[in-house]
Amino acid sequence: MTKQDRSKLLWIWLFLGLVPLFMRPLWEPDEARYAEIPREMLATGDWLTPRLNQVLYFEKPPLQYWLSAFSMKAFGLHPFAARLPLALATLITLWCAWKLATRLGARQAFWAPFMAGTALLAFVCGQILTLDALFSALQVLALVAGLEAVAARFEARPARGWTLLAFGAMALAMLTKGLAAPVLVGTTLLASIPFAWASPKLRAALLRTLADPLGWLLFAALAAPWFILVDRANPGHANFFFIHEHFARYTSHVHNRQGAKNPILDKFYFTGFLALGVLPWLTACIYGIRRSVAFLRKARGPVSAGAPLHRWTVAALLLGAGVPLAFYSLSGSKLPPYILPSIVPLLALACAFEREGEEWAALARAGRELLVLGMLFMVGVPFVLKSSAALGWVLALGAAYMFLGVWAMRPSGLTGPRWMAGLGAALLLLTFTAGKVAGPAKDAGALVRQAPPGAQWISCGDYFQVIPFLTGQRVVVVAGTGELQYGADKLPPAERGRWFREDPLDLLAVARALRAEDPTRPVVALVDHKWAWRDLPPEHKAPWEILARNENSLLVRLR
Repeated sequence: MTKQDRSKLLWIWLFLGLVPLFMRPLWEPDEARYAEIPREMLATGDWLTPRLNQVLYFEKPPLQYWLSAFSMKAFGLHPFAARLPLALATLITLWCAWKLATRLGARQAFWAPFMAGTALLAFVCGQILTLDALFSALQVLALVAGLEAVAARFEARPARGWTLLAFGAMALAMLTKGLAAPVLVGTTLLASIPFAWASPKLRAALLRTLADPLGWLLFAALAAPWFILVDRANPGHANFFFIHEHFARYTSHVHNRQGAKNPILDKFYFTGFLALGVLPWLTACIYGIRRSVAFLRKARGPVSAGAPLHRWTVAALLLGAGVPLAFYSLSGSKLPPYILPSIVPLLALACAFEREGEEWAALARAGRELLVLGMLFMVGVPFVLKSSAALGWVLALGAAYMFLGVWAMRPSGLTGPRWMAGLGAALLLLTFTAGKVAGPAKDAGALVRQAPPGAQWISCGDYFQVIPFLTGQRVVVVAGTGELQYGADKLPPAERGRWFREDPLDLLAVARALRAEDPTRPVVALVDHKWAWRDLPPEHKAPWEILARNENSLLVRLR
């Protein structure tokens, strides 16, 4: 990487990977959840067993929890500190995009990280505190390192470092979210074997990489200890994590996360989100796929010594995009961020297969996509807004995208740096606008901060994750156990009854019990008013004083 390319990559990372992390409070439920778990690790000093509201929480492994905990220990209990691992994920993603474009021989490889940083789904997921961005980044890093290890062996160069990086990244991905990482990376490389078979040298390089004993030893040394130790400390973890959270989730609708009720539409769920997720580079990706397939089908012409490696690399990247798409399309549980690992291989191919002299035409194609996106914000989104308070920002965002689209189609005075700056600014405006549109409903913390100091807390109708993060105390949950069910069921009966109730009508009784325990502290509740508060009889509402509300919730205080 040249000094100039390194500088561009760091600027892209700074403005698209780091700045957005400071622009919003924590949103319910995911961001608050993935901030609270590491906060509880810091509070208890137990780095082995993840807990949420002080009960066992085994849906995910601990790597990102550890990283967020280290960050919050260093920078304090702030949203940006909890999100800081996302900046690492973005940096890894940008570097992987550059490395793949370089491996493919792209003329201007620095455009690949810019495309990866500005692809709509990648940008959005890179600033929302879930585990998907880091999981995807490590998975893609494992694939990139695996490709480089094969290339090094094929070219008779040292391959040990790349091999260990591939297995190490795969292990860290497993420690972030589970078995999908080795399954997807392994399936991608195994499926690429037919494209390497005709070259004995390449076939040997690929098989040696896949079967490298030191690599597998490193994978086991990094990935296995936590799973062994946590299951010893908490018998039943392995069954819950591997059976319920992997196989049951994949093969059934146990989490009620199917993409559509129609089974055919359900299977195309991720195809649609992938198309939306790579905007404004969708057309570039389509061209890249078509040209990649044509390149693989070409059987005639001069053949260089490196031709087998080039063809296999292209095939492996097509598989790197296609295997996650197929795998998750068949799953019974679907959420848009699952498809993130497909984005970087597609964009690297799009960048590498752009033809010389085609730059302005490619820019115009991206401009048309931006124009459509801008029109959607200008014309479509206002009709689905629940409040007109943020309408001006939505219209401004639409106008910004339309301006960029028109400028790309008629590029008078447009240069590469100006295009990068313009699209980056539009994406930051997107983050700001999303905060204005969704923030009032998603930011339960704004209500929590209005509660009297020293309050005893109840969460009713839902488990509002941000309450313990902001207050540092355990919350009584009424009619909102949900994902805490496994941990709640592990509590002794008396403790479970103290902290978890399933009937919303218990809200008043729980509040009076808390007051009896400590009459000096006020009792407050954050209540889902769409059903829990709405369905309470008048005599259960009368003892409460409403302090504040947002679109989803009420903050109430026992009189």
